[in-house]
Amino acid sequence: MNRNTIVLVLIVALLVGSVSLFAAGTKEAAGVVTVNIALANNPISQALAKLIQSDYRADGVAVNVSVLPENDLRQRLTTEASSGGTTYDIFYIGPYEAQTWARNGWLENLEPYFAKLTPERRAWYDRDDLIKGMADSLSLDGVAYGLPFYGESSFIMYNKELFAAKGLTMPEEPSWDEIYELAKKIHDPARGIVGMTMRGAPGWGMSGAPFVTMVNAFGGRFYDMNWNATVETPQQRGAWSMYKKILREAGQPDILSYTYNECIALMASGNCGIYYDATSLAPPLEADDSAVKGKIGYAMAPHQALKKNTAWLWNWSMGINPKSTAAKKQAAFDFMLWATSKDFIKKTVELDPSGASTPPASRSSTYALPVYAMTPYSAMTLKTLEGMDFTNPTLEPVPYVGLQYIAIPEFADAGTKMTEYLADYVVDKISLDEALRRTQEVYDKVAIDGDYRKR
Repeated sequence: MNRNTIVLVLIVALLVGSVSLFAAGTKEAAGVVTVNIALANNPISQALAKLIQSDYRADGVAVNVSVLPENDLRQRLTTEASSGGTTYDIFYIGPYEAQTWARNGWLENLEPYFAKLTPERRAWYDRDDLIKGMADSLSLDGVAYGLPFYGESSFIMYNKELFAAKGLTMPEEPSWDEIYELAKKIHDPARGIVGMTMRGAPGWGMSGAPFVTMVNAFGGRFYDMNWNATVETPQQRGAWSMYKKILREAGQPDILSYTYNECIALMASGNCGIYYDATSLAPPLEADDSAVKGKIGYAMAPHQALKKNTAWLWNWSMGINPKSTAAKKQAAFDFMLWATSKDFIKKTVELDPSGASTPPASRSSTYALPVYAMTPYSAMTLKTLEGMDFTNPTLEPVPYVGLQYIAIPEFADAGTKMTEYLADYVVDKISLDEALRRTQEVYDKVAIDGDYRKR
């Protein structure tokens, strides 16, 4: 699938709003169990929808797929899960939802379904091949509530030509101090060269993603073990200061308008030295029509006080709606096994030999496939993923899990508010002291109102 095809597919899906497909034909037959799933509108999900139509066959089962813009998907599924609705039998979610929804009883426990598998079926699925960090992010107290379809971590991408021109070398495992110094040396506004780009647009899933991993790297945390907020600390101060220094002294001019779309466009132009973001954003840089194909190097997510586990972790996963009927639940589980299996991954490579449609970061064996093993980012992606520990995100102990977020329901609002203060600090609307104080108040309120810390 080339870029023009992907763009056309996305535009059509956005205009139509949803696309319905059936695994057992285009019209549901009498007595057929129909499993409904809504997918996020992106190329990998589009590939899944295509393969459902062409390849998925299960006796007496039809799979009805709706493809929705991501924001619409999140809103619909959250409403569905919280209200006990049954529009969708499979929830297409991430680890943030998996953790909080499992606690709320909004997801089906998958362990009884695994227990019923035959030895042959269990060996075929090879659950141990699922990347541990990805699987753990969808589990609560050792119980699986979702299966990872595809995922990502984060790492450093850098322009080797710009580095060579300056006689610079990127360490394989850089510190944030080293990244800052390298970015400043690369930065050359007179020539239109940006030293480093990162997401600057506020939002817990926008600037919050790289920023929270910076807090972790600097030895910071958001709560101690008694749920006392820990924002006004030297460790947090170091992360806030570094984020601003990099973007103000070596970053893109219009800092706050940059989401990952703008960042990757800048990196792809060849006019940016360093980019810290998701591992899933590397393939477009290495596409045949990319101006920087073969010019990008990859390094681990930067460390500081915390030396390991300083990247983030995200995945799109599948969980079962506990309000669905027993027949639909079993059919949903069987489908989820197929969609997250080694066989499915191999089939996507046949469909698109470039690997752009293949689900990354869900299985270790994916990176043994020739299409992945030969890519410049493969080894660093796998190294990053294999070192992830979703349950121990910080240097000092914390009462929460999550690497670029805190897996509590209140974080979506609290994290977004934090990034708004971060943005104000970056553009000098408020001081660092004021930004830290206001963010401390936000997290204190969450701890008390959420009854995490007793009044």
